[in-house]
Amino acid sequence: MKQLYIHFRPLITVLLWCLIPATLFGQNKIGGTVTDENKQPLPGVSVTLKGTNKGSVTDVSGHFSIAAEKGQVISFTFIGYLQQQITVGDQSNYIITLAPDTRALSEVTVTALGVKKETRRLGYATQTVNGDQLTTARDPNPVNGLIGKVAGLQVGATSEILGTPNVTIRGNTVSLYVIDGLPFDSDTFDLSPDDIESYTVLKGPAAAALYGSRAQFGAILITTKKGDKNKKGVSVEINSSTVVNSGFIAFPRVQHSFGPGENTYYQFVDGKGGAPGGVDSDYDIWGPYFNGQLIPQYDSPVVNGVRQGTPWTARGANNLANFLRTGY
Repeated sequence: MKQLYIHFRPLITVLLWCLIPATLFGQNKIGGTVTDENKQPLPGVSVTLKGTNKGSVTDVSGHFSIAAEKGQVISFTFIGYLQQQITVGDQSNYIITLAPDTRALSEVTVTALGVKKETRRLGYATQTVNGDQLTTARDPNPVNGLIGKVAGLQVGATSEILGTPNVTIRGNTVSLYVIDGLPFDSDTFDLSPDDIESYTVLKGPAAAALYGSRAQFGAILITTKKGDKNKKGVSVEINSSTVVNSGFIAFPRVQHSFGPGENTYYQFVDGKGGAPGGVDSDYDIWGPYFNGQLIPQYDSPVVNGVRQGTPWTARGANNLANFLRTGY
């Protein structure tokens, strides 16, 4: 057997050298350059053979090189540019120009009269807050919900019932609210957070160019929700909140030793000032001392046209606290 192998070894060597070109038949070295629309080289472009796991990337000069057969498809992909494909033909050098992907959406801002512009093209500072961010953990006043969400914006929430919050941008008071492009005078309590799509805060005096002197320190633009023709069917959103108001934090100090009247005197006649000195219409607190003495009062019995005296005593204590109830 060994003698047979030695005898045919030259023939086997010749056959192997003939098979190597056959295995490489059709494999061509494809190269070229990838540039952008300004003919500037693009480094890092992904170059792959479609349908295979073979690929490479362009170097700093935009050059690429890959082995491919005639008829195969080479794909070029790069972030921010449209994908391009070529079919390998007879040539071995290609110049590929990638076009920018203009379909990519840019962030837009609603400005005056509801016009939408790209944020990067605005000449003044803005910041937008999505309305959904203010309805997850809501405040009765939608503007109070902007606290901590806009740089430079401060909202002084008031403890008064339906009191207008004090809104300042960079230390200057802002009172202009624009709803769907129209200036709106509001205490902001008549705005429903569920109806608001977004808030856009215009900062600085540049906003006056859009809305006049009222916006010299800035403005808050509110865009409400609208129907979407691309959405079909019926959707129901339920959002509920409960507010509990316990009333006053502290009560004023009051006295329970003296009744109404003046200079320790009181007598009820008709409640319109008919008593001497008009004390039955004077409800200051410095009337007679509560000591059980008989004094004609508004609820005293009348006998033969004469109002009788009844004991002069305090009618309960803590009347103010007992009058108030927890609000829901």
